[in-house]
Amino acid sequence: MSLGTRLAILFSLSAAAVFVVAGGLIEASVERHFVEQDMEVMTGKLDLVRHAIKKVRTEADLASLDERLGDAMVGHHGLEVSVRNMDGRVLFSTLGEKDVHPGLVVSSPTQSPRPEKWDDEQGQMRGFAASADTSRPDSAPLVVTIALGIDHHEQFLAAFRSSLATTLGICILAVSLLSWGVTRRALRPIRDVARRAQTISADRLDERLHMERVPKELFELVEAFNSMLARLQESFVRLREFSSDLAHELRTPLTNLVTQTQVALSRERSAEQYRETLFSNLEEVERLARMVTDMLFLAKSDNGLLIPNTEEVAMGEEVRALCEYFEPIASERGIKLVCSGEALVIGDRAMLRRALANLVSNAIRHANAESAVEIGISHRSDSVQIEVCNEGDTIPPEVLPRVFERFYRADPARTRDSEGAGLGLAITQSIIHAHGGSVVAQSDGRLTKFSVALPTTTRSN
Repeated sequence: MSLGTRLAILFSLSAAAVFVVAGGLIEASVERHFVEQDMEVMTGKLDLVRHAIKKVRTEADLASLDERLGDAMVGHHGLEVSVRNMDGRVLFSTLGEKDVHPGLVVSSPTQSPRPEKWDDEQGQMRGFAASADTSRPDSAPLVVTIALGIDHHEQFLAAFRSSLATTLGICILAVSLLSWGVTRRALRPIRDVARRAQTISADRLDERLHMERVPKELFELVEAFNSMLARLQESFVRLREFSSDLAHELRTPLTNLVTQTQVALSRERSAEQYRETLFSNLEEVERLARMVTDMLFLAKSDNGLLIPNTEEVAMGEEVRALCEYFEPIASERGIKLVCSGEALVIGDRAMLRRALANLVSNAIRHANAESAVEIGISHRSDSVQIEVCNEGDTIPPEVLPRVFERFYRADPARTRDSEGAGLGLAITQSIIHAHGGSVVAQSDGRLTKFSVALPTTTRSN
């Protein structure tokens, strides 16, 4: 069921409930008005009868009561009155010698009469019984019963109920149709947004929904949709760049393999020459194998399958070991490696060593000749901080957020002579994240610094 249909049904049901309640109140008000009219007539007649009974002082007066009340009832069609004593003997009745309704509860002179409704041979009646005092000493009060025929009222109410039901039905139907139309018109912006969204495809992710064309209630939805499109566009751009970078990285070693093999097979060569060709091919194959291994490592990280071992790792020892390992490479360019600090963390020793090795290798590669690469370990309030700093070309601010992307190089020429495959920083970030830490890059004033934060376990020595 569509949203418009649901809203129309809810509006219709709400309107129907309001109309039914209003109709019930109107009907009750009309009926109460008729009761008040009847009570006004009957209480007026009760006052007249009580006045006549109050004049009874002797037996003769009581005997003439029938004649006096009979004269008073002339011209009151549909009004029935009877007077009886407490023994049940009828002293006067417009119905002959019959009491109007002997079962009524008798109200005292100080109480307001309470009307009741019943059916008899005269039709539907409404009336009450009340006591009336005479002026005779030591005499019991008499019981006056007054009733009024209400057939014409009931007929009017029946016709009124029928007309009211018909009117309410027409109103409910009209409200239902109006609700459907208004709801459909009110939801038109959502349909417009849906049609606009259907035109957006993978090659048109730069398009956005226009905020000025939607009501305020849909602003958050449109903003969220536009934000999603921006994220998708960024992801597609990165995916295209990744595919292009991957093809570029694979093309060179594969081309070298094919070329060297074709050259080797172009004519007869000595065993030594074939051996040299195989060694050259082996280097390219090993490069491809490392690249595939690194990509599988990153794929595990993306799918949450990179689970580090938990052991106590002395980061100071690991950093010093890396400095000894990279010392020959750094000394070729006159670069000095400076290590400082001690700390213990809980993590995977091999993974952490690999992450730091990538940072140190990257710093040596981009450091100025005859400069220093500093690897410092320090404590923060809730983490161990490892900083790798080098002097070199400043990384532009717009490039810094992308240095951890796979295959990304700031140099558009994509030089490969000593840069590797461009996966080292991406692997470093995956390892640090797997340990619950973070890594950020900063570059300012020809000083580039990579800062690693790992959860702390113990204080430094």
